[in-house]
Amino acid sequence: MSNRNIFGRLSYNQYKFWDLFLFLVIMGLFELINYMALNHWFSNMLFTVSLMYAISLIVLVRWNWFASLFPVLDGILYCVLYGATAQMYVIYAVGNAFLLLSWFIFKLIPKKKLFSRWYLTLIYPVAAVILVFIGRSAVAACFGYDFIGVMAENAWDLVSGAFAVIALLVVRRIDGMLVDQKEYLLELEEQKKGRPADEDKWEGYTELSEDELKYFRSDSESILKKPDDK
Repeated sequence: MSNRNIFGRLSYNQYKFWDLFLFLVIMGLFELINYMALNHWFSNMLFTVSLMYAISLIVLVRWNWFASLFPVLDGILYCVLYGATAQMYVIYAVGNAFLLLSWFIFKLIPKKKLFSRWYLTLIYPVAAVILVFIGRSAVAACFGYDFIGVMAENAWDLVSGAFAVIALLVVRRIDGMLVDQKEYLLELEEQKKGRPADEDKWEGYTELSEDELKYFRSDSESILKKPDDK
């Protein structure tokens, strides 16, 4: 699969790279916008909405464990922007990584079935938010912080979690978004191979008989013939 071209343009690995890269850029830019809005543009803002949950969960469906980069890098970027201590880097990077445990939901409910019903889809982002809250609080507790206190301080993150719920409910209706991309591309390739040749023809295409072809050839020759050739 890695050496095969997708629609004659990108190889599988190239497609995977650009897909991951674009999601990563979107998440990073949105985090930067949040920082600028909170600290420079609208200083009275009470909270911001992070795309970490939404994008990490989408990528986890599409590329499985390649999604591990997203919650970790988002936690590091958050700490860089807000000038956090070394302990906070660990709390956010490792705590955010607990989101990846939501992947095991796919072992209980296959992806296609999970996203086929809206009420099943809710399980996925809700579990991810709970896991991140537990993860951050557990790591913080290792540094002597109060487990419940850290969880309460992170309550503002519920807004980002709610946004992730809405985002997943929307994108589940877009074909090819919340599916394993390797399986999806293989299915498209199989469909393309199994498609009858007639399906690739223009609807107005009509087979010409041999007599009709001879007529058009003779007619075109007479049109192209110079007057001097008569």
